[in-house]
Amino acid sequence: MKRKSIKGSGSIAFERSYLAALDEHVKTSRGKSASDRIGRRALELGVETLALARIHDRSVSALASPDAAGKKRAVASSARGDSFFARAVTPIEEAHCGTARNLFETRRLTAELATARTRLGNLQIKLDASARHDGQQLERSRLMENRLRRLSHKLLSAQEEERLRISRDLHDAIGQTLTGINVSLATLKREAAAKSQKLADSVTRAQSLVERSMKTVHQFAWELRPTLLDDLGLLPALRSYCSTFSKRTGIRVHFAADSKFARLGADHSTALFRVAQGALSNVERHAQAAHVRLSLRSSPGMVRLEVKDDGRSFDVLRMENSKTNKHLGLLVMRERVEMVGGSFTIASSPGHGTSVCVEVPLEVETRE
Repeated sequence: MKRKSIKGSGSIAFERSYLAALDEHVKTSRGKSASDRIGRRALELGVETLALARIHDRSVSALASPDAAGKKRAVASSARGDSFFARAVTPIEEAHCGTARNLFETRRLTAELATARTRLGNLQIKLDASARHDGQQLERSRLMENRLRRLSHKLLSAQEEERLRISRDLHDAIGQTLTGINVSLATLKREAAAKSQKLADSVTRAQSLVERSMKTVHQFAWELRPTLLDDLGLLPALRSYCSTFSKRTGIRVHFAADSKFARLGADHSTALFRVAQGALSNVERHAQAAHVRLSLRSSPGMVRLEVKDDGRSFDVLRMENSKTNKHLGLLVMRERVEMVGGSFTIASSPGHGTSVCVEVPLEVETRE
């Protein structure tokens, strides 16, 4: 029998019939007779294997939904679509080849094609997941970069404010005291010849002013860098600072530490001391507390510092995210601790005061 060549409207009609039969087969797993009928019709119209394969691909694309759920359905149903194509192309291959060997080879290639498409679909899913993960990592990196940039700006601004404060303190406290000393010495010079009681009183006043100046200088030096921390270590420095703090502010500080505490390295000691110093400073300025407990404990591989007061509470999250320099001390303390590989936490609630807790890895200072 002489086969016709498919052209024009016949081609469009056949392709529509192929699409309808494929859709029924994919959705319901029925339509084997339809695939056989489509195959016989293709053979009658003179549709070659390659042309039928192109019609099949266009039909599969038409059935695929553009949304995410549709893509998954298309991938999952590709095996059904391939089986439909295999049955439809069988009459054409049998007519061309006439042997079971070529028919088997066609079916094998069709099965390999289905496997390849499945693998491609799985690979696409993995690529999409990887792209989402990379996007999340990029967003986290941007957030961290913004946080570091804000911290850098705040540190620079705070540094200038601190320099200004020290300058004013030196001018107001020491400058006025030294002015008083100068006036007293001038009076002493005028009264030196008389050798009267006024001379002794003037000398006493001058000595008192000098002592006050020395105490002020000593206090400033202690705040900037206590020598005990470098000479004797963390425990003596903290014990001395707590004692001085209590005398100056009237706030009772109970200091507790392990009886045998290892001497830490310089970086770790400095970080812990600065956290304790900053926490006590916040208690003095904001907490209105009557009592503070400062404890320093060591465990295998870890050192824990805790400063707990009985004063007013505050919103920790709001203070940490504040864009002003008012509570920059919390950020600075956290950065100091993280620089030595430690962890920094703050807890504050009404009726329970505020607790600052720091844990750093125990790295004992070694000396040759």
